[in-house]
Amino acid sequence: DRVMADTRAVLLWTSLFSPASLLLFLLLLSTYYVSPRPLPNSRLQRHFFLRRRPLSVHISTSFIAASNHRDFRVLDLRRRLASPSVRRLRKSVCSETPCMKIRVAIVGLPNAGKSALFNTLARQEVARSANYPFCTIDPNVAPVPIPDGGLLERLGSFAGSERTVPAYLEWVDVAGLVRGASKGEGLGNRFLANVRECALICHVLRCHEDPDVIHVDGRVGPVNDADIVNLELLLADLAHVERRLEKTTCTGMERETLETIAVGLNQGIPARKLGISDSAAASVRSMGLLTLKPVIYALNLDEADFALGREEALTMAEKILSSIAHGDPELDTSVLVSARMESEITSMNVQEQVNHLKSLGMEEAEQSFLSCHALPLRVVQVMGLGMAYTGPGVPPERSRTTKAHLFSAKRKGGPMTAANLAGRIHGTIEKGFIRAEVAPAAKLLEYSGFTAAKEAGIVRSEGRDYILKDDDVILVRWK
Repeated sequence: DRVMADTRAVLLWTSLFSPASLLLFLLLLSTYYVSPRPLPNSRLQRHFFLRRRPLSVHISTSFIAASNHRDFRVLDLRRRLASPSVRRLRKSVCSETPCMKIRVAIVGLPNAGKSALFNTLARQEVARSANYPFCTIDPNVAPVPIPDGGLLERLGSFAGSERTVPAYLEWVDVAGLVRGASKGEGLGNRFLANVRECALICHVLRCHEDPDVIHVDGRVGPVNDADIVNLELLLADLAHVERRLEKTTCTGMERETLETIAVGLNQGIPARKLGISDSAAASVRSMGLLTLKPVIYALNLDEADFALGREEALTMAEKILSSIAHGDPELDTSVLVSARMESEITSMNVQEQVNHLKSLGMEEAEQSFLSCHALPLRVVQVMGLGMAYTGPGVPPERSRTTKAHLFSAKRKGGPMTAANLAGRIHGTIEKGFIRAEVAPAAKLLEYSGFTAAKEAGIVRSEGRDYILKDDDVILVRWK
């Protein structure tokens, strides 16, 4: 019986890898790739459809496109992709990309208040908050507008626009981190992958006792909690860097930078504390190193400490930041939040929330104390971001939108220029750029209209290489 079983197994494997079986497999594979697929309608979708499909799909798509135009000649794919029209299409697609997106990851131990803080920022119940670890598995993402003190609304009224569009930050609520996450414990691998895609880390530290909410370590200790998370981020980066250094494709400045970072990580020093130059950081930006990202610590307080003991809480925050291991007290910063209390009043408008804080005893309560104001503004400060506005100057009968555009002075291609902003609006505007009429927002609002400000000499003409400044109002002239 054993000999017969072995014989049947040998015959089965032989039949699977026989030439006839391989030929049938190739035939099915070719049928799959050559099968008709509808070509996307828009230019942008068709561009990315052609870029992201394998070569066989390129060929079948080209054949379908030709047959739909009653031309059954098979197109020369290389000639088509290298043609000037396709190059112009790719250039226009790159120019029509939307405003820059800054993603902020909310991290911390389980039950630290991450989901409650995320709901506070999103101003709605998006993330599930529960009294057990890992109630968040898949990351929650929400755009959070950047407050500007009502400047956008006033510019919208000044321009007579139908609507206003603020600048946004994308906040990501990721799963809680535990000891051993760098080795895959808990939801470590998924957690770390989500954080690598973000530009900044908001680290939530629980700083209050609550018998109704368990702590994974059994006791509340913000410094110890921060050390656990920072150590896991450091170990994950060290393993990531060592794997990259083993590759022969890692050469030049990238290898030099990674070797410097590896030495620092082995000594327990995060990459952001090593004084790496901007060019060196740019050479390893694609790796998404966790310890190279700036960190904002959100100290999660209870209602009493947030409203009444604010001075003591600020002193405590300084001590916590100076005591955290594997951090950088000079670069890292902190913000006081009360995630549970603020998440319960998200249905109120901002003024009602301020009045609620005053009812708790905070006599000098103002909007800047709320998380939805304090955290986005702190991200803008840490990342060195600015905002420019478009809309004013367009005739009122054609003015539909006044929009805030977020930009960074540290962008990869250099500072943001007037031509770059025109490209964000539309590639055709960038191509036909003539000049930009620029004025500071605060001075512009002192006049009754854009024409009056222009006659007073407030509005000036700038070329395509003009570098944007924060709170600039820009009208692009183009043909």
